[in-house]
Amino acid sequence: MSINLKILSERIRNDIDRHCVELYAEEHRNHLGASVIGHDCEAYIWLAFRWARKEIFSGRMLRLFNRGHREEQRCIEYLKGIGFNIYDAPNNEQFRIVGYGGHYGGSTDSIGTTPYKDFPEPMVLEFKTHNSKSFADLKDKGLLRSKPRHYAQMCSYGQTYGYKNGLYYAVGKNDDDIHIEVVKLDYTQAEYLHAKADKIIRSMVLPPRIALQETYFECKMCPFVGVCHRGERLDISCRSCFNAEPIDNGQWFCRHFQQTIPTEFIPKGCTNWKSIL
Repeated sequence: MSINLKILSERIRNDIDRHCVELYAEEHRNHLGASVIGHDCEAYIWLAFRWARKEIFSGRMLRLFNRGHREEQRCIEYLKGIGFNIYDAPNNEQFRIVGYGGHYGGSTDSIGTTPYKDFPEPMVLEFKTHNSKSFADLKDKGLLRSKPRHYAQMCSYGQTYGYKNGLYYAVGKNDDDIHIEVVKLDYTQAEYLHAKADKIIRSMVLPPRIALQETYFECKMCPFVGVCHRGERLDISCRSCFNAEPIDNGQWFCRHFQQTIPTEFIPKGCTNWKSIL
């Protein structure tokens, strides 16, 4: 039987993409993440927290995200190789922060101390991978100007655990170059971000958008542009429903049925669903 090898090659590639979608796809986060709270648009943060729309990523993008996760272990190995002491997190988990009724949180990549006697203080460790354009911008402008959201994450973790400094370890995916930046963490910014998280979590209305027109560059790339600017329908779940409000212990309360919503039911919604927008 004659086989078209070009078609076979494309078939294998497409099947790998589909496999990666199944392998790496994640469900909505239950909490508002520290990695998100530094976003400039409060409407974006609120819509993400309320599960307004689930982002669908290609197999290629999911492989990229997974590469970032796998890179963390390599970074730790290299730091250990030069004498860093990397702390073990409690219960073999990550160093987590949890707040505001269990609806806000995140986890730093690690905590560690340098091998240098003149700098013995523990530091928050954050590992990130970058494409060539992003990496060049980081090297040119520095962490605070180039990646303020990443810095905001580090400030939140530092304030929670009482560490004053952070080490940002960036890897260029194109050529494996590295950029190391040790920064002083800003507790005042962390407090501001925590207050911002509290406000957004408790809000029952859409917070201010970053722009009034969807042609604004951040809006054009936003997964919620249709919901925010064109009035598109939200995905149905309890969290996108007007009747649901967050309560303590990371739970949600239904004002229609006057009871705590079972966790397994939250992604489904019900026939009484009413859009929060």
